Amino acid sequence: MTQTDERRTDYGLIKIHKNVIAQVASLAAKDTEGVNRISGNLITKALRFLTKGKFAPYPIRVDFKGNNEVSVCVGIVVNYGVNIPAVALNVQENIKRVVEKTTGLSAADVHIKVKGVEIK
Repeated sequence: MTQTDERRTDYGLIKIHKNVIAQVASLAAKDTEGVNRISGNLITKALRFLTKGKFAPYPIRVDFKGNNEVSVCVGIVVNYGVNIPAVALNVQENIKRVVEKTTGLSAADVHIKVKGVEIK
């Protein structure tokens, strides 16, 4: 699968790497009320620890689907006491809106995996 969205304009190429889309999605998710943090996997956590935060891949999966569409999958940890389905829906809407606004791509699918609950 391709790592970038590539578009040709009259002036040349515009490339948006999937890590940029992951970063935008991460910020949108964190900005949603009720979200405590983005949930990373063991490999992501180990890389951040070993490189002292210098290499910090985003624990978000982004796939290009063609026709300027992307699929985003995000794992989140929510705050204790929130309505989990409502927070997950708000995260989906936030990510879709921000990705489409900032990249010009259509967020065809936004999958949310609630991986935990923590006290704020």
